[in-house]
Amino acid sequence: MNASSSNVLSSRPNSWRPGQVGVVVLAVLALGILLGYLFHSTSSSGVVAGAPSGSRTTATGSDRLNSTIQPLLERLRSSPNDPDLLTSIGNAYYDQHDYDNAVGYYRRYLDLRPQDVNVRTDMGTAMWYSGNPDGAISQFETALRFQPDYPNTLFNLGIVKWQGKQDREGALESWQKLLTTHPEYSDRQKVEELIQKVQAESK
Repeated sequence: MNASSSNVLSSRPNSWRPGQVGVVVLAVLALGILLGYLFHSTSSSGVVAGAPSGSRTTATGSDRLNSTIQPLLERLRSSPNDPDLLTSIGNAYYDQHDYDNAVGYYRRYLDLRPQDVNVRTDMGTAMWYSGNPDGAISQFETALRFQPDYPNTLFNLGIVKWQGKQDREGALESWQKLLTTHPEYSDRQKVEELIQKVQAESK
């Protein structure tokens, strides 16, 4: 996301950024589950497994969200175009799995700073989790026009093309580009496993 965010279907240790790509794809669970994780630039843990299930919050989560977000919304009233506030609110909604609201605040931020690859990737990831693979792919592709080798975006684009569109060729192209442009990629083994799995499916 903005300066406060760092990763994409890399994630946000609490909050997807080129030099900070802490693309941590959660703990390596079963391969089938791992394959579904996307990177979120404001965290350092993978978020979703398999197909997205849409926005959701629990009662406890909702209370926590309200205590976190209400002060930010109050500040936003007097500074409606504050990019830091917009991303902070988007991140708060994202972390509570309220992806539709997260998308709304990310979109407002991107109206101000359209070339921010981190936030655009986060918005694409939120769209995927909301059940909108086409919107996610569109945001990832836009992000790659600004930064063609951004690793979190390449990883997430591959996941969504594979799981959301059954586009195995497109997924392989994205992941192979990731490994070519980032030979020392921290999760290289995982990407190689994904490539092998998708190649096997294609036979």
